Amino acid sequence: MNTKTLLMLLLCGVCFACNAPQHDEKKTDLTKENKNMTNGELREKLALALEDMKAKAIEMGIEGVATASVLNSGDTVDWIGEMKVVGSYCNWKDSYNLVAVAWSKCGEVIATQADSGDPNHQTITGELGYAGGAYDEFEGCKLAFAFSGATSEEDLVVSKYGIEKMKGYIAGRQEADTTSTFKPLVTPLKKEQFIQVTIVVNDIRRAAKAWAALLNVPEPEIWTNHLESNGEYPYTYRGNGNMPCDLQMCVIEMGNWVLELHQIDDNPSTFREFINKHGQGVHHLGFEVGDARDEVIRELKEMGFNTERTIGVYPGSSWTIVDSENVLGVNLNIKPKR
Repeated sequence: MNTKTLLMLLLCGVCFACNAPQHDEKKTDLTKENKNMTNGELREKLALALEDMKAKAIEMGIEGVATASVLNSGDTVDWIGEMKVVGSYCNWKDSYNLVAVAWSKCGEVIATQADSGDPNHQTITGELGYAGGAYDEFEGCKLAFAFSGATSEEDLVVSKYGIEKMKGYIAGRQEADTTSTFKPLVTPLKKEQFIQVTIVVNDIRRAAKAWAALLNVPEPEIWTNHLESNGEYPYTYRGNGNMPCDLQMCVIEMGNWVLELHQIDDNPSTFREFINKHGQGVHHLGFEVGDARDEVIRELKEMGFNTERTIGVYPGSSWTIVDSENVLGVNLNIKPKR
């Protein structure tokens, strides 16, 4: 073998050694583990971490919106995102859309792969530059969590708490603890206090005729209720007292409770919010709790429910729509008396 041939063989050997895959035992194991985790499984874990963020926010006495996104190991496109409202999704008093702020933080975190609000990062279109979002990587997954509704420091605490919980779920170290948030009420709702089922419909006249035929009862009278704050009888939607609307409604007596049908106009209201989100359906169950009204509302708020979705006062009574559909599957209407 001549010198030239020997040199060529040596060079080929060096190139092969440089380009050969490097064996990293830890990295190989993690990649293999995450390939066995589907996006659906990661979404389930993300939902659990959001519940933990909600519980943390309630513990800290703050309200707002939690957002969380995860990118599966080896993926570069399909981020999985979930959101959880804790009490309220808008700060009407200070004019903050907490959903928009929380997702903006999450987007900044994804773009920079660092906590949001870094003064050294040049804010680009779509970002707001608010602190409170957190970033981390764990077992090959990229994690972007954010909270909006309190101070930047408090938002960041909730975000980092969610990330740590998510790490635990990914590693299989912990199961969800959903019992701490929902403790029995000292002043519980009673079966005999149940008075109302309210259904939001697109065409109240058509629905009223159908219900009357179904129940073989006279067709109920339909009237329009104008909802608007005035000096004597306040009305607020999501804390805003300047959002009037017209509500067509009718009532069918069902013994100890009533079936109400509502058709709402296009102005912002709890009923328009519901029908835009879900379509027709049961908006709330009503309970008459008498003098315990304030205590029931206080305890529901401590459980993490937004008790100011709608508050209306009318002669002799009031109605409070509690934002509970995300947990109970339906909202609540708490009334001191009918």
